[in-house]
Formats: sequence, structure tokens, C-alpha cells
Amino acid sequence: MENILRRRTVLTAGALTAAVAATEAAFAPAAGAAAGPADVVFTDGYVYTVDAADSVHQALAVSGGRIVYVGTTEGASRYVGKGTKVVNLGGRMLMPGLHDGHLHEMSGGKGLLDCDLKYAALTVEEFRTTIQEYLDKTAEKEPDGWVSVVNWYQQAIRPAGTKLTKADLDVLDTKRPIIVQSSDGHTVLVNSRALELAGITSATKNPPDGVIEHDAEGRPTGILQDGAGNLVDAKIPRPTRAENLKIARTALAALAAQGVTTFMDAIATEDALRAFTTLAEQGRLTARAHFAHLVEVTDTDPVPELSRLRRTYDGGRIKPRPGVAVRNAKLFMDGVLQHPAQTASLLEPYLVHKHKHWVPGKKMGEQYWEPAKLNAVVRKIAAAGFDPHIHAIGDRAVRIALDAYAGLRRAGNRTVRPAIAHAELVDPADIPRFAKLNVTAAMGFHWAKPAPDSVESVKPYLGTRRWANYEPEGDILRAGGRISLGSDWPVDPLDEWGAIRTVITRTAAPDSPYAEQGAMTPHQRLSRAAAIRAVTFNGAYQLRQEAYTGSLEAGKFADLIVLDRNVMKVPAEQIAQTEVLLTMVGGKVVHGTTEFD
Repeated sequence: MENILRRRTVLTAGALTAAVAATEAAFAPAAGAAAGPADVVFTDGYVYTVDAADSVHQALAVSGGRIVYVGTTEGASRYVGKGTKVVNLGGRMLMPGLHDGHLHEMSGGKGLLDCDLKYAALTVEEFRTTIQEYLDKTAEKEPDGWVSVVNWYQQAIRPAGTKLTKADLDVLDTKRPIIVQSSDGHTVLVNSRALELAGITSATKNPPDGVIEHDAEGRPTGILQDGAGNLVDAKIPRPTRAENLKIARTALAALAAQGVTTFMDAIATEDALRAFTTLAEQGRLTARAHFAHLVEVTDTDPVPELSRLRRTYDGGRIKPRPGVAVRNAKLFMDGVLQHPAQTASLLEPYLVHKHKHWVPGKKMGEQYWEPAKLNAVVRKIAAAGFDPHIHAIGDRAVRIALDAYAGLRRAGNRTVRPAIAHAELVDPADIPRFAKLNVTAAMGFHWAKPAPDSVESVKPYLGTRRWANYEPEGDILRAGGRISLGSDWPVDPLDEWGAIRTVITRTAAPDSPYAEQGAMTPHQRLSRAAAIRAVTFNGAYQLRQEAYTGSLEAGKFADLIVLDRNVMKVPAEQIAQTEVLLTMVGGKVVHGTTEFD
């Protein structure tokens, strides 16, 4: 039963000192201001605080970008002055803004402007028709303008099991090079023109972090896995600075509409850092932006480059006005579980279907880092003051990542805040290590449901025993671990409320053909309170902001959202339809309005 405390919340001097110690911050939130006119006062609402007790209140006051009062509507009246904006919530839910600890906002923003397949389940003919229509609309870019196609849900191409090749693109009426990015972010499909421009032939060797697929005659099929896609990507002209600013603004608007007030770019480029720093300088940044630069497998000492980016772009101490932070580093341990790629690294082989039975095959996925090298690089990153963020999906990859973090703890580093992104398959023996090592699991809640990329392209290849450990949010939480949200947008659609519904129910959407399968691994569900904490306070902790954001308490920044429904009370299925009526960051409205119907 939820413990609901209705009490006035005030940040005392002792609590303030504790908050500073907890985060080892040089600058702490200001103590609650004395009673006096606030800038904005919200009254008569359901104020879900996500404080230590998940307490619920009626009112909240904001002054100078900070929360100065949380309590009753009557108590908030003493913060109302001549210039105060009073917002009657009419019972609506007000809660902390969402923190998305793993996404790719520039790719997401660009995708909103490119040829978008919209994650749809398509036949081959529909796939071709959609791209051809885009080609026809952009015919002025013939014959050399690159065609970028995004959000290709390759596991949902129909009929099931269909595998596309360059031939499916070569038949299109164009001479332009085409690159199609799968929604999982690990596979690209290119046409022959793109292969030619990238210099990829039968003799081209695989890069250390990827695979060039070949047909029976040894010719490239056009399918490039993981780092192999960079061979083509390197030939695509980069967007201009003006175009990057447009992409960044497009992404920020989409995030604000979802209620995201803090995010982390999990493969940050300097172009992205430059664009968001420009927006911050212009006062147009509408979310707290964190960036994790990618550390390549070939990089034995990433610290000089990481440090240069931090010196150049990090905005310094956190303030009510959102800024840019460069304090994380991203590493790829493996790829994806989904068939046919199966590049996620496993402790035991993927299963294959032979003679009417599923038996162990030879494929065990890809392991991009050798443990000794990973351990050394992670130690260097942490010693330089960066929090490592490792993509690890298969159970072997997760174990190797945890081993690297265990090495940090044994060496006496207690301040680093490491994270593992995705952790889709975790061996039961490794579940307790998340809590023991204080490692945040940044999980993709969207994937915790029956769908082509789970029950069709993963479940048969793992078998019943391992399937029980797939998307193990519940197991990690029960073992005392910390879960945060990492939407991985645009790997999945930017639909934070659909993701929250999914991790609570573990079911497909009611209109999905997979809904009839019911809950997927229901023992891995999260409660509503746990899910909301994951997307707010836990995300703030992951990004070293919990003393400032992630909960609604006096002294913290006014990063908050107002919803059209109470997600703690409505039927769980309705959470997916939640609309954000207001998003506020540092006391400034960045989406919606304070004028409610």
C-alpha cells in the first residue's frame, strides 16, 4: 500500500547539508525562501512529489526558478502577491519533469525531417513505395543527394522472416545513394551506389566493432551491422550549423511535449554539443542537456578528447536556467539480440531450429571490447571525473561491464556513477551486482512487451529459461538496484508515456495484434510508483542532479509538468494516452500553458 503523507515540505538547513553531501556537489540548492510573493503558485492539485515518501500535496509555489513551498492550498496563499500568477490545477496531477537517461536527440530530431518509415510493419512493396514517394518529392536532389531513411522496423517486415538486401533498393527509380537506418540503431541497409561511394567491396574487412554481411558468393548484401555502418556514414555530408540548430530545436520541442526536462545524448557528437551550447547561450535551451561522447574500441586513452569537450562545452555548475553538461562517456560492449543480427554477446549460444527442435547453435554474438582493455579505459575515464555509460544487451556483455565497474569499486572509487544501458538479458547471478556496485540500469521500457522484436525475433532463440530473464526491470528492482528510463529515441518512437504504461503492464497496446498474448514475463513488471521514480528521481541521480531535480521539494529547481490525467489512479492502459498540458524548466514554461480549460 502506498504511503501517502500530506504534510508541508520545507528544506531545512540540515536537509540541505545532507543533500550536498549525498551528491558531493560544490553548490547546493538554496533553502526555502521566506514567505513572500512568488512568481507562480499552483493550487488545488494532486502534487505528486517523488520525495522519499512519495508524498502527495495540494499546492506548490515557484520563485526565481526554484520551488519555495510544497503543501496545502491554504498554506500557499501566503506566497501570493500582486504580481503572482495563480494557477488553479482543478485537481490535475503535477509531478516532476521526466528524465531520459539515454537517447539520441539529434537523430530523433533529424528523423522528424527525413524519410520516415514510422516504425511500421511493412511488406517489401510498401517499404519500396514509401521510399519512392519520398524520392519523387525530392527529385531536385538527383543524382547525388544522399537519401536518409529512418525508423525502419526490420523485425516487422512482412511476411515474418523477410530479409532485405541492396537489391530491394536498387530497383527504385533513382541514382541517389540510399541509407536506411533500422529502428534498433544497429543495422543499416544501403543500395549499391552507397556501397560504391563508401568503397565497400567483397575484399573489405570488417571493422573491429561491426560486420559487413555477404551473400553466398562473397558479395556485400548491403546490410551493415553496428560499426560497419560508419563506413557509409562517413561519406554523407554533415548538416550545416544552421541545419543542426533546426534539428536541435525540433528535438527539444518534441521532448518538451512529452514532459522531458532533462536528457542525456548517448552518442554525443561535437556538432550536437555546438548546437545545444549555442541554444543555451541564446536562452533557447528548453531542457537540461547532458552529453556522453563515444569512446571507440580503438581509443586507448580517451581522456584528452573527453576533457577537451568538457572544457569547451560544459556549462559549469547547475543553475535554474538549463545548460549543457559534459560529464559522461559512452562505450559499446555489444550489439542487439534480435534475429537475424544477433550481435548481442551471450554466455551461451543462440538457439537454432533443427529437425523440429531448438538446439544450441554456434553464434554467441559480438564482444567489441576485451575485458582487460575495457577495465583499463573505464579506470581512466572514471579517474578523470567522467561517469562511464556502457551499452550492454547480452548477458555476457552485461557481466563484462559489471566486472569493469567492480574493478573501479575495488580500487576505491566510490564516487563514480556508472550506468549500463539496456541490460536486456542479465544472468540471475549478476542481478544483485547492480545494487552492490551502485550501477544504474538505464532501461528501454518500450521493449518490455510482446512484439516482433521480442516474441518473434528473440524468444525462440533464447529458450524458456533465458527468456524469463529478458528485460529484467522487476528482478533488478527487487534486488535493490536502481532503474532509470533510457528511451533510446529514435530506436523507439518518442512516446515516454507509452513506455511507462508498458513497463507497468508488460503488455502490447490494445490495438496491437500482439495484445492477445497478454503480459510478457509479468514477474518483471514495475509498480506505478517505481516506474514514476525511475523516470524522475532515479534519472536525476544517474546524471548527478538529484539535489536539484527529480522530485518536488522546496529549494529544488522548478522542473515540473502538469498532466491531463492522474497516472497514479487511472486504469493502467490509459497512461499511454497521457497528454502533458504544461512543461516548466527552471520556472519557465517551455511547453503548453498555465491556462487550463
